[in-house]
Amino acid sequence: MSTSDLTITSNRYLTSFCVAAAITPSIFAAEPPPSLKPLYVRANSLTEPWSPRETVVGATTGPFADAADLAGELPGAAVVRNGALTGIMQLRGLSGDRVGVRVNGMSITPACPNHMDPPMHYADAGDGDRLTVSAGISPVSEGGDHIGGMVTLRRSDPEFSKAPGVSGRLGTSFLGNQNAFLLNGAIGYSTPDLAINYRGSAATADDLRFPGGTVRDSGYDLMRHDLTTAWRTSAGFVEVDAGASFTRDAGTPALPMDMIEDDSWHFGLRSRHEIGRATIDNRVYLHSVDHLMDNHSQRPLPVGSMAMDAPATSGDFGIDSRIAIADGPNTWRAGVDYHRAEFDAEQIAVATGMLRDTFRDNRRTRTGVHLDWERRWRDQWSSRIGVRGDWVASDAAAVSNAILPAPGPMRNAILADQAEFNSADRSFDDLMVDMAASIRRTAGEHTAFELAAAFKNRAPSLTERYLWTPLNASAGLADGRTYMGNLALDPESAFEIAFTCEHRTGRLDLSLTPFYQWVSDYIQGMPMARLDSAGLPVLQYRNTDRADLYGAELAARLRLTEEWTLGTTASFVHGENRETGDSLYRIAPLRGMVELAWNRGAWESRFETVWAARQDEVSRMQGETETPGYGIFNLRVARTFGEHLRIEAGVENILDHRYADHLGGVNRVGGGDVAVGARIPSAGRFGYAMVAWRF
Repeated sequence: MSTSDLTITSNRYLTSFCVAAAITPSIFAAEPPPSLKPLYVRANSLTEPWSPRETVVGATTGPFADAADLAGELPGAAVVRNGALTGIMQLRGLSGDRVGVRVNGMSITPACPNHMDPPMHYADAGDGDRLTVSAGISPVSEGGDHIGGMVTLRRSDPEFSKAPGVSGRLGTSFLGNQNAFLLNGAIGYSTPDLAINYRGSAATADDLRFPGGTVRDSGYDLMRHDLTTAWRTSAGFVEVDAGASFTRDAGTPALPMDMIEDDSWHFGLRSRHEIGRATIDNRVYLHSVDHLMDNHSQRPLPVGSMAMDAPATSGDFGIDSRIAIADGPNTWRAGVDYHRAEFDAEQIAVATGMLRDTFRDNRRTRTGVHLDWERRWRDQWSSRIGVRGDWVASDAAAVSNAILPAPGPMRNAILADQAEFNSADRSFDDLMVDMAASIRRTAGEHTAFELAAAFKNRAPSLTERYLWTPLNASAGLADGRTYMGNLALDPESAFEIAFTCEHRTGRLDLSLTPFYQWVSDYIQGMPMARLDSAGLPVLQYRNTDRADLYGAELAARLRLTEEWTLGTTASFVHGENRETGDSLYRIAPLRGMVELAWNRGAWESRFETVWAARQDEVSRMQGETETPGYGIFNLRVARTFGEHLRIEAGVENILDHRYADHLGGVNRVGGGDVAVGARIPSAGRFGYAMVAWRF
């Protein structure tokens, strides 16, 4: 296995591959296999306020790129990548901690200060799981402490059988762009009152090939295991789940270090019961990560740099209890939720063994309550309004530091940072109130209009608040700059308004959503009167006056004949810091996909073009470079054999075009075919093949 991770820049072609992978093994579902439609056609119905974009996963898709790519294909969503397993969700231009992400009911804290292990790194999408994207405006019941929308991967409910029985599936794939192999499978045993299910996967990938060479430090090894046991009760079920994942030698060429080891485990308990008109859902979980990074075993150590190891840990404990009551035209939802995150990170000088605390004993707890009322009125009107309150408390221990430069101004500044941080009050409490509302009108049988608005808040993250001295830790921004935290930060407050128009006839389905959002006290790194080792100003996190984001999303599908379908999606967002007049950093350009799909009996095929416009609205302060537009063509063909076997093959980037995804970042690894500081290219022409078998 190679020493690196499936590179960030493979985002776009891997997106289309993984979308195909998600749908390809759909023979594992109980119903007949669907055609190779893009995920957006599985989106919202005309009768549900907020219109979340949702897809039902056909089977385990495998970790060629993490499950973020499945969400990134939906309108309004994109994926920021610093490595193949580093899918940071971006919704309507907001990324990272501004986007709420829940994986099987868990809120997961990355152990890496640069978020090379974001929550979707631990998402192993499996048969029947539901992946939902609420871009921008999400119901208050979906959670608080975020302003950019919500991404949730929900495990499918347990299935009990009339008689004891065993079922399972097995799949294998090959991806030619990096000689990547995947094996995934599942096996289950069920009775009328018991359901036991195991799913697992393993993958290995070499360095990415592009027209002109390979991307050094761009492969990985990964293994996942997950076990659930459920018991039927008189009104529902109780389920226990446990699992673990193991990542090795995952390169992140857009970051200063690589993911050498990442071991996680989780344990949880869930119950769901329907009592009269009420549905009660409870979830308790633990999630833990042991993470190790370094800057020398996967990549050549830059001249003059110090070899460093960087172990880190994170732990999450959460409780979520909610009830929904259907009362005629009204649906009431209420609940309480609690999340505690613990975070530690340090650096170790390999030559001397000296230690530096990056984050020591950081703690962040959030306690929230919410109430949500949905009503269906006469004349096809419906509305939904909700309010929630969140209390976020954070604290950090005093830090120590034995890694110091030679005596001089820089050494004195670091010692002053340490003394000031340790003597300061590091305990904070933030009280926040969120509100969201929508009103929807269905005009006849095929058309609907929806107006939605929300006021949301987000408390500062642990990185933004407790990064006590200038370091290259930016929660995944990967702009090459040095950042420093700020104990004086206030929460961000955002107001968003969006309007959706939908028309669905079965032959023509169309959805258009323009939106506008402004964020007060927007947190961004701003220049200090202090230089880093490269002679650039250190950026300290600060509340700026306001940031504005606006854009639109389009999804359409036209059924040409019984066998032929034409579909398209497009998304656009512009972000600007109104205080500085500068564009916000690392935002996806105008982009989309057009596909022509054919389906006849057991045969399916799809020809598509994935495109992006030039991105010239970049952050000048952060030295962001522009990227040209591109368009690539992909072809895939699949056939099912009876109810048990499916084979698919395809070619990506048929014309072998050299291009780079704007969200893929720039290369920081020397000694390869991509210059340091250059945009990391995406894959050239390659083929893939997949086989899936159900028993």
